[in-house]
Parts: sequence; structure tokens; C-alpha cells
Amino acid sequence: MKEIVVASACRSPIGTFGGSLKDLKAPELAAQVVESCIERAGVDPALIGDVRFGNCLEPAKALNIARVTALVAGIPWAVPAVTINRVCTSAMEAIISGALQIETGFTDVVLAGGVESMSNVPYCLEKARWGQRLFDGVLMDALTTGLHAGSHFYPHPETGKPYIMGETAEFLNEKHGFTREEQDTIALRSHNNAERATKDGDFAEEIVPIEVKGRKGKVSVVDKDEHFRPGLTMKDLAGLRPAFKKDGSVTAGNSSGINDGAAAVLIMTKEKAEEFGIKPIARLLGYGMGCSEPHLMGESPVTSVQNLMERTGEGFDDWELVELNEAFASQFLAVEKGLQELGFDREKTNVNGSGIGLGHPVGCTGARIVVTLLHALKNRKMKRGMATLCGGGGVSTATTWELI
Repeated sequence: MKEIVVASACRSPIGTFGGSLKDLKAPELAAQVVESCIERAGVDPALIGDVRFGNCLEPAKALNIARVTALVAGIPWAVPAVTINRVCTSAMEAIISGALQIETGFTDVVLAGGVESMSNVPYCLEKARWGQRLFDGVLMDALTTGLHAGSHFYPHPETGKPYIMGETAEFLNEKHGFTREEQDTIALRSHNNAERATKDGDFAEEIVPIEVKGRKGKVSVVDKDEHFRPGLTMKDLAGLRPAFKKDGSVTAGNSSGINDGAAAVLIMTKEKAEEFGIKPIARLLGYGMGCSEPHLMGESPVTSVQNLMERTGEGFDDWELVELNEAFASQFLAVEKGLQELGFDREKTNVNGSGIGLGHPVGCTGARIVVTLLHALKNRKMKRGMATLCGGGGVSTATTWELI
């Protein structure tokens, strides 16, 4: 196996839904991150062999958003690009598939990452094309419909009904019996960790300041995550109503956010890094994939981490930090429970917050957690870490990394 190294890794700040990044279309947001990723590495963009970017809710104006992003970022038209959709794991899949291209000798340099602008997902009139003959048309929200992750075609095995991802968190509660307090504890930790990391400057190096042009041409700069709630308390969380089930315990507070963001990593062979005079920041040690039942999609990282451990021989004792994206607090708890006997340690997991506190721009998060992991390891003078996340439909990926 060829040694695959990371030349640079960065991300945008994570914008809240309808927040500071809403006026940027997804390719415009992603292009700024891609430009910075290439600039940080000091590589001629013409030497990139492929661009692979994850995206879930692809804009109609930017089909193959990876290609559009690459062109907007100034990457020459001769460099190929492909968009990958493995739902929430898309950006990590972009990294893994890029690594496979390098391993097989197809190319030596890949720019991989992901983007999502959930603020810009449109409403649609599904029946309008062939004629709205009579009466009112109904607008479909492509965002919330997309967050059903195909369950309209593969519904719940017992109820026969489609379900939005928030309901899968309730399904996990029904299976495992997690309490509201247990879930809110995870949520509070995520928000507090994100707030502390922001105040301490832990994200300063990984975040690319994003320029946003206003209506009158005035440019503003967004350089901090804006989803976490400063000073959040358990009392605040306890006051929130259930979001997906009348007598449920999943709330907006213990769920991930609806967000905007982009992240990118430039990976290459060790030999190419030496040829380019690059001092790499990390090496990829291995990867794994797994699945769960679709309606219990949050449990899927249990299988991908097990697959990763089988493939690499590594375990939780080898990983000083772990990133487990928080789609929902109950999802985090389910994975924690499933991996407990293998050594899962909450205290070294999501030390700077995750999907609940930082937000979850779905097509971006798989790369975002890798970027954050690498920088957190560096800031804490550590060496090894693992990143994993679940995806709608019950898919999951996992990767393990070592700083150089």
C-alpha cells in the first residue's frame, strides 16, 4: 500500500441556517476553501490529478458541483472532477475514493472534500412541469424531503411510513431507552466544547475566512462558527419541546443543526510530497465502511469502526482523539453503547464539539471532522486519531490518521 499523506487541510466556518453564509451559493463557498487548500500546500493546481467533492442536496444550477467548484476556484479545465453522494458521509467517501485512486496508481494527487449550502436548498412544484390543471399547487420543501433519505421508497419496516432523520433518533431511543437527560448532557457538552474551542482559538488555523459580498457590493468576512449557543445550560435544553414525536425526547437542542459549510484536504503520495518540497501534516492509516438498518441509521458507525479495526489492526487504545459526528445525541449514545466493549472513550471524543454544537452541513461534514481532527491532534501535541460518521439510509465510513 502506498503511503498517502495530507499536504493541507482546511474548512470554512460553519454558518447557521439562513445565517452569514446564506448569500453564497455552494460552489462559491466551496471555491474559497479549495483555493486556500491549494495555496496552503503551495502546489500548482494543474498538477492535481482529480477533484472529488461530496454533496447531498445538489443545486440545479451546479450539477457536478465538484467540477463547477474546481473551475470557480481556478483549477484548470483539464483537471477532472466528480461529485460524490453517500449522504452525510459523502465528503469522507470523497477522501477514501481519492485515496483508492492513489493506491491503484491512477493518479498521485487528489483534492477531496465536501460542501453543503442547506440555506439555499429550494422549494419545488413537483407537478408543474406537466401541467397544474386545476386548483392550487403544493410546494415541496426539497430540504426536508431530502432529509427523509429515501424512506419514501423504503419506509419503516413496521409502520410502512416514510420518516425524516429526526425520527430515526426517536427510533434509537425506543430501542435503547435513552433518557432526555442523557441526550441533553451530550448536547450541552458539544455546545460547551465548541464555545470553549472558539474562545481558545483552537479553530483559528483550520478555518478559512470567507468573503461574502452584500447587495450593495460591500464585502463582509466570516471567520468563526456561528451555530453553537454561548453559555448554554441544561435548563435551557430542558425547556425545548420534542421536535419529531409528541411524547418524544429528541429536540432541536439535542439534534445537529441545519447548516452551510465546506471543507477540503489535499492528499498525495509521500513521494509526490517530497518532489514538490512539501512537508506533509499527516498520513492516512486506513479506512472502513459499514451499514445498519436504514431506520436505525445512527448506529451505522459501529460497523464501520469495527471494519476499520479489522482492516488496520488498530483500536481505541491507539487513538488519542476521536471524531464521531453527532447527528443526534441519541445517535452518539447508540454508537457509544455499541463500541463500549471495544474501548470507546467519551472524554477523548469530540473534544471541540461536533454536529450538535458546531452544526452539520451534511455534504461537508465527512471532511470537516477529518480537518478538525488533524488540527486538534496538532494543537494538543498528539499523534493518532480516528474519524467516523453515520449517513441517511444506514451508511457509514471511518478513517484513521497519524500526524507526521
